[in-house]
Amino acid sequence: MGRPQKEIVLAGSPARLFAYWLRDLRGSAGLTLDQLARRTGYGRTTVSDAMRGEIHPTRPVTLAIVGACGGDVRRWGEYWAQVRRALDPDRPGDSPGWDGIDPPPWGARPGRATGTHAERCPPDCARDDPHGWYTESVSTRLRLDTPAPEALERRIVVATCDGLTRIPVGVSVPRRAGDTTPGHALEMSAVQGGRLEDGGPQYESYFERFLVLPAALRAGTRHVYELRLRIPPAQPMAPHFVHVPLTRSEHFRLRIGFDPAKPPRTVWRLEGVPTAVIYQRDPGTPTLRPDEQGLVDVEFGAMRVGYGYGLSWLEADTGA
Repeated sequence: MGRPQKEIVLAGSPARLFAYWLRDLRGSAGLTLDQLARRTGYGRTTVSDAMRGEIHPTRPVTLAIVGACGGDVRRWGEYWAQVRRALDPDRPGDSPGWDGIDPPPWGARPGRATGTHAERCPPDCARDDPHGWYTESVSTRLRLDTPAPEALERRIVVATCDGLTRIPVGVSVPRRAGDTTPGHALEMSAVQGGRLEDGGPQYESYFERFLVLPAALRAGTRHVYELRLRIPPAQPMAPHFVHVPLTRSEHFRLRIGFDPAKPPRTVWRLEGVPTAVIYQRDPGTPTLRPDEQGLVDVEFGAMRVGYGYGLSWLEADTGA
């Protein structure tokens, strides 16, 4: 058995997002890299490189992988072309860029195991979402006026599959620029709506748990859960908080409480931005000001999969 592929950090060009969804498709099909290489006729290194996110794979390699995994070859061909045009440094200035890209998921066939975690439904399940649920709303309150950054997040999910018993909960905590301290952590706990257990992938800047639900959900059932996320006191936080939907997500509200005694120099609203923009010192998006209590409150709807929604800021004291 080969080594697992490294995590794809969704920051940078659309090639990373393309690789993420290509890897998701392979996971849905349950194929190892060796099996995929045999089915496509390409070498293991070639198919592995196509899903690293470092380069944009060729069209023939992409469509061979999609076909071997039972994906929609036509839609993937269109997606490949969109990314190729966006990556072309010589493309005309008026041609569609990142905002014109339509990434997966584009829908799933009922009764088929799909999604990163390959949830399975009964043959007669009328599933219309590739992960067995979708997110109706996310409401996050982040406190930055405390000794350690702490967020309370309330989510409402809707099951699209009978028998849903657990949901993967993944949180990315990127290092702040210039931070070279050893260790990088996130404290995550369930406040209501289930219990957390280990089992998902763990990386230096990505933390995943499974939320085990109190009872199995039937299709169409809404479920509310709350999580508390806390960064350790000695660990600096990157100056942004963003929701990047990787499956259907309908509404996001974010409230950040800054310290009124040390308000940020600038706060930017990030709405539907490519992930690379999140990390820019000045994203060039609309700016906001905290109120008298240091609060900034924003809401988003009609969110696109793979794009960022939230806030970034420039701190008053360090300029970081």
